[in-house]
Amino acid sequence: MEQKSKKAKNHGVGVLTSGGDSQGMNSAVRAVVRETLRQGHRCYLIREGFTGLITGKIELATWAHVARTAHIGGSIIGTSRCDEFRTSDGRKKAGKNLFAKRIFHLIVIEELFAAGVITEEVANEGRELRLAGIVGSIDNDCIESDKSIGSDTALHRICEAIDGLVMTAQSHQRVFVVEVMGRHCGYLALTAAIAVEADYVFYPEMPPDDNWPEQLCHQLDSVRKFGKRQNVIILGEGVVNSKGVKIDGKKVKEEVETRLQLEVRIATLGHLQRGGAPTFLDRLLGLRMGYEAVQEILRTEDEDGSPLIGAKNVAKVMCLRGHNIERNDMSRVIRQIETANEETCNGSSDLACKLRGFGFLDKQTYLNFVSVPLTTEMPERSKVFAIIHIGSPCAGMNAATFSFTRMANHSGLQVLGIKNGWDGLKNNELTLLTWENVQGWAQAGGSYLGAKRQLPSELDKIADGLNANNIDGLVIVGGFLAFQSALIFQQTRIDYSCFNIPIVVIPATISNNCPGTCMSLGADTALNEICRQVDNIRQNAMGCKNKVMIIETMGSRSGFLSTMTALSTGSEFALIRQIEHAEEDLKKLAIDTKKRLDSGNLEKYLLVRSEGASDSINSSQVKYIFDKVMENQYGVRITNLGYSQLGGHPSCFDRQMGIRMGVRAFEGVVNPLKMGRRDCCVIGLRGSSLRYVPVQGLEKKVCFDHGIPLNMWWLELHPLVEAMTKKPDQVIASEAAMKQSSQKKVAKK
Repeated sequence: MEQKSKKAKNHGVGVLTSGGDSQGMNSAVRAVVRETLRQGHRCYLIREGFTGLITGKIELATWAHVARTAHIGGSIIGTSRCDEFRTSDGRKKAGKNLFAKRIFHLIVIEELFAAGVITEEVANEGRELRLAGIVGSIDNDCIESDKSIGSDTALHRICEAIDGLVMTAQSHQRVFVVEVMGRHCGYLALTAAIAVEADYVFYPEMPPDDNWPEQLCHQLDSVRKFGKRQNVIILGEGVVNSKGVKIDGKKVKEEVETRLQLEVRIATLGHLQRGGAPTFLDRLLGLRMGYEAVQEILRTEDEDGSPLIGAKNVAKVMCLRGHNIERNDMSRVIRQIETANEETCNGSSDLACKLRGFGFLDKQTYLNFVSVPLTTEMPERSKVFAIIHIGSPCAGMNAATFSFTRMANHSGLQVLGIKNGWDGLKNNELTLLTWENVQGWAQAGGSYLGAKRQLPSELDKIADGLNANNIDGLVIVGGFLAFQSALIFQQTRIDYSCFNIPIVVIPATISNNCPGTCMSLGADTALNEICRQVDNIRQNAMGCKNKVMIIETMGSRSGFLSTMTALSTGSEFALIRQIEHAEEDLKKLAIDTKKRLDSGNLEKYLLVRSEGASDSINSSQVKYIFDKVMENQYGVRITNLGYSQLGGHPSCFDRQMGIRMGVRAFEGVVNPLKMGRRDCCVIGLRGSSLRYVPVQGLEKKVCFDHGIPLNMWWLELHPLVEAMTKKPDQVIASEAAMKQSSQKKVAKK
């Protein structure tokens, strides 16, 4: 019994990457290796995908194998598309290699046992283990998952490329046809089209009619009449018309040049979409899915406590739903993907879009509303809505204003932009926003209206400003202060009748501390910029005496940025307010760090600290504690990333989410019944959908002193920072034993 128990605690887990590479795969491989080793099991790197499985390119992994890999694109263990694995002989060869290393693959057990390649004991042992899958594909065609690893980075690359093309196109008044990847799935094409304000998009799920050239040219001609100097047309891979005839860039170019006599250029982005360092989201997603895959593959009991044998022992795929990782049956997920691809190829557009999910039809609606200009005059007395930016400026604010304005214009409604916060409303600093003057706002960072960190004061003057401009609805874009502002209006409606209008808050802050939502606009862009800077800091610190780097992020009293930075960059520790650390705790941390540096088990130590982590211990004091312990043997440096975290072009996530939130805000202020008869709400990202969350009631779920929600979902991920970076004692001992054994073998030779 003791011998069996010992075997059960030392499983062999193999990890491979297959098919096309995608950014974030290395983060997943790193998480699989380190979590497997942390739990006391063996982990094997199977190089070159299923080809390596067949040829036996299987290597025992160590903690160091995956060090400093989270920021690298592609796959460090190689990948391939292997036709031989589809054959019975190929799977037998692969299975033989798996069993030789005690890495069990349930699918081929019976054939191998019958052929006498493996023993009955080994076959029975293998039946108890499981297979887990992680979707790594820029196409994002997994039905059950909101995102697959690599899709966010691919969108980021597309947006970067088109941002550059727009500049040259505007100079020469050109039209650019941009060809993007995606195979049978139009996710990349459609999402990128929304994010870059494209004028037209072709994607497989919606085959265009025979008269698509007329529709396309009418659209381009319409926006040109409104002063637009350039046009972007996005063409997804695998697009055919309703009769099955392929539509390529050359065909689109010919039609536009012939009908409109405009200069057209074709840009095929190709494998650039797969290249470069992964974005924050792909790093985090890879880490989380890799970690969860190990939990899945090593568990031996079902949720009801019964053994995972027979029908229960099925392969699972890790899928993202909102901010949660779910486990779905692999066979069902594969069938759904195949069905969606088949319906797309058959031209069943409505069914294909429904199967895809991702809000395909909603996104097409958004694109139509925000890209087609209003062609009729405004009525003499239309409703007037106002929009204001409150708090620190951040990416996504302009995108939300852009879509809200264009949706209102299409409905014949006016939008007034309030400049410079509540002071601007009191001083009548308002400007009329139109289809033309918000052009290009979706791609712009910061706040074109000017954002101020202030709460509404002198309510009499604010009421006068609302009455003087006949405001029928108000949209507040910002973070915790925006929520507080809406709450003040809600609570003072008895005293000021003009506050009895629909009020919607669009959460926008890099601190991600606005209640009612899982994610605020601006946070994703900030984290991408932070990751880029931390990557540079780590690279520049290689080979120098400075072994300890203290990196300070923004975020006020919220530890969101610091936790996510540590997870996505492979930093060793995150100091946040939500987890208390006294001076004595930091001294112990410094002592442990020095031991790890002395032993050679650690090359660099990156500590990420939130600016509001402690009122009594600042970054300089943390440095002092570490300096004292290091005794000048290792240098300690502080890097404060500062306001660079707020700047830069918005990420694709923040652009398209800002546009979606702007549309939802418009729907709420125009028709308050959609907000459930509560006309003062926050647009909350809950799961994968946007919902109206009443402001009334949220005040009981926040800490006003610190400006943070009481419940923060991301705190559950904080333990992963150390789990993925601190080498456990049993791993150190195991590696030392392996090294000693290797030295003895060399000595004997």
